[in-house]
Amino acid sequence: MTNFCNLCIDDFVFCFIKMEKGDQGKEDSRDRISELTDEVLFIILSFLTLKEAANICFLSRRLKILWPHIVALNFDASNTLGELRRNGRLRKKKRTWYINWVNHVLESHKGSTLNEFRVCFDLDWTCRHDIDSWFCFAISKRVRKLELDFEEVAEETWPPGLRSYYLTKSCFNYIRTPQGLSCIGLLDSLCLRFVKVSGEVLEHFLLHCPLLEKLVVEWSKNLVTLNVASSSPLRLRYLEIRSCLALQNLEISAPNLQSFLYYGQKVALHIENAPLLTDVLIGGNLDDEPAFAFCPLSGYLCQLKTLTLEMSAYNMTFPNFPELTNLRHLAVSAYGGYDDDLLVLTSLIDASPSLNKLSLELNIWRSLTYNHAHNTSNVTGKPIPSLKVVEVIGFRGFKIDVDFLAYLLEHGKVMEKITINCCHPSWAGQILEFETIKERERARKHALQLKSKSPSTTEFVII
Repeated sequence: MTNFCNLCIDDFVFCFIKMEKGDQGKEDSRDRISELTDEVLFIILSFLTLKEAANICFLSRRLKILWPHIVALNFDASNTLGELRRNGRLRKKKRTWYINWVNHVLESHKGSTLNEFRVCFDLDWTCRHDIDSWFCFAISKRVRKLELDFEEVAEETWPPGLRSYYLTKSCFNYIRTPQGLSCIGLLDSLCLRFVKVSGEVLEHFLLHCPLLEKLVVEWSKNLVTLNVASSSPLRLRYLEIRSCLALQNLEISAPNLQSFLYYGQKVALHIENAPLLTDVLIGGNLDDEPAFAFCPLSGYLCQLKTLTLEMSAYNMTFPNFPELTNLRHLAVSAYGGYDDDLLVLTSLIDASPSLNKLSLELNIWRSLTYNHAHNTSNVTGKPIPSLKVVEVIGFRGFKIDVDFLAYLLEHGKVMEKITINCCHPSWAGQILEFETIKERERARKHALQLKSKSPSTTEFVII
């Protein structure tokens, strides 16, 4: 897609040159870009960012006319957010810039509908008047994809989101009016991050948005209970609930649901009527065992194709459950001490006869003051019949990862490739200090020892 966008910009520049010079190098005042159809110009504009689209409008009279009718408003400011992460003192200045940018574009917009409306910046409740107007604007344009993401990247308090924007009563009242109900009918994707929103508001969207296929809620402090259901069958295919610390009860009845991602503390979880569910992520509080989610999911485990777990190694226990007969990919992100035990995962592997790929992300630390009760793993030593690919990120060469990989090498019967990345996930993109470099080299030595024990038919890659 990037190459296509670059090609479009190059074509525009070429056409602009042709406006100035004809084929024989003579002056040519024709506006070649304006000779293209509206349909073609809209397609090209749809592949450009807002900034790119605005920057090329000078090339053509018709581009200037069409620009205010663009149907995708994605106010992406990734570079500026990066600046804020490095220097929080710029927050006030950058917030003013971002708000003015969004308001200026909305004031000049003349289209009647929107395919996408996305705002993503470090904003909080003090900006609520502007955000309220943006929300109502997007709804009035019968937006299909709506994303509000107000992560305070320059905030160092914990938990984050204490000053988050909350969906005000006036906004909620608007989407309950006849006009508002009519406008939200085309919404197919709703993503709310660092937005305080209640279960009542979310259930209103679920009830009155028959085309809604994706719902994401993250860091909402007001969400206590949520019933994902409707009097008519939900079209919802993707549900993601992350870090909603006040959530106590989550009920799901969604016949078209394919992906369910839950990250947070233990809640009362009830799932029924989810015959298409194939992709699940469970993670969150390091002190909570994952069993609270496995029990409600027990009736759907046999149909899962992908299972992702994010949890602590020292609290990784699993209940007895039926075979995960269709599971192809198991991904585990584990946190723990250097002498914890990952072999508890073997019970899950034993229950997955069709498992083809195993992905591990390890966040392992060494601490003299770290103290906990060790898990006692009940290793069966059964052959692993289908596992072909193993990927490990954060290998440290400690007991926790060496023992587990040695077990896979011993019992994996059709292993084709093992990739070990000795870079700790928290080191990614950083300039490594001398001590960190020494730790990485130590990990590589242990990885090489494992490689020497692997079958010759197994490709063994160390990064």
